[in-house]
Amino acid sequence: MTGDASDLAVRRLRMVEEQIVRRGVRDENVLAAMRSVPRHLFVGEAAVADAYADTPLPIGFGQTISQPYMVALMTALLAVDVRSRVLEVGAGCGYQTAVLAEMAGEVYAIERLAPLAERARATLARLGYANVRLAVGDGVAGWRDEAPFQGILVAAAAAEVPPELRAQLADGGRLVIPLGRGEQVLTVVERVGDRFEERRDTRCRFVPLVRDAGPEERRRVVYDGGRAEAPHPEEAFEVRSVEAQVSGVVQGVYYRASARREGAARGLRGWVRNEADGSVRLRLQGEAAAVDAMLDWCRVGPPAAKVSRLTVRDVPADDTLRGFEVR
Repeated sequence: MTGDASDLAVRRLRMVEEQIVRRGVRDENVLAAMRSVPRHLFVGEAAVADAYADTPLPIGFGQTISQPYMVALMTALLAVDVRSRVLEVGAGCGYQTAVLAEMAGEVYAIERLAPLAERARATLARLGYANVRLAVGDGVAGWRDEAPFQGILVAAAAAEVPPELRAQLADGGRLVIPLGRGEQVLTVVERVGDRFEERRDTRCRFVPLVRDAGPEERRRVVYDGGRAEAPHPEEAFEVRSVEAQVSGVVQGVYYRASARREGAARGLRGWVRNEADGSVRLRLQGEAAAVDAMLDWCRVGPPAAKVSRLTVRDVPADDTLRGFEVR
């Protein structure tokens, strides 16, 4: 990781003052949330150096973590507080989710891509957010059984506001969404009884909102505020067990220690060890999405690594594995 904890904290405070306050965001609750949430934990180790830069960053699968100013602006426009129940569509790596969780009473977040949802789950759990429920599913369908919501934030662009989301907005609530196929404009929709009043705010650029095929609302919860009664991934979801071999400059660069931390954060069971030929071998077992996300990390590794090849083979599950260790 580039920079120690104190340096990262200073950069985070500077980000708020130079990128957010100077652009006109004055909501003290929003500013406090932006000062509190460690963005560098959500971007991945390879991007830590740029975590507090004035820019969106790629997080894989064609998605991005939004520019800090845009996160702050959308949160301010939503105008929620500790009494609010909030729906987030397009959770991505979970950064906007965490900012909302700092302010709202309850946050219900939906991410369409399972590997990104797993990454968000691991980071939100690491930070201990107890007021978040995170699910993999079709965000366009919303979360009907938890509606109505005082705030709905959509982190992807649509040609128009999905009617399902309008229907789940509480009277007096706000929905913030980028609208437009070419030129996009951040738009605030406020419900007043049966009327919906729209206000265009700021030009923006987001990935397109994607609706999953099929009429049914499909959703599976992967994080429930860290509650003990939440099912273990191996009891609720498809389990995958693999062995992976990583070649390149992967020994003497903290690959094993980093892999142990990453594997444990994703709830995986297994181990990592150095091989005599200079490669690193890993055994990974757990929820299929978590294993896939870990393999994506293995292709890059810690900052000093230079991975030239990753080979993966499926192996039988091993019920004796406990935790994730370095061998």
